Amino acid sequence: MMDGAMCIMHHTQAAARTVEDQALIVLTQRGEVLVLNASGTWLWNLLASAQAVGELAASLGARYGLTPVQALADVQAFLDSLLAVEAIVRVSASEGVS
Repeated sequence: MMDGAMCIMHHTQAAARTVEDQALIVLTQRGEVLVLNASGTWLWNLLASAQAVGELAASLGARYGLTPVQALADVQAFLDSLLAVEAIVRVSASEGVS
């Protein structure tokens, strides 16, 4: 489980393009492509700069009307899946949280 203050951003090996409201993420080192749904694409776009997990959850909850607990669980599951394939990285808060 990730700490809400932990910051996350795109990994340098991940190249992305949005097509018809879906992010296509090319993982160059793995030779794989991920396709994200609308909410995943929205979160992915936020991760262009370092973001705190808690802030991502608050933003997701506000956008989709989720409870704070559900939003945090959804964000953590999403980030865990992206961390597992090295599409995102953990960074320090001083690396530009916006």
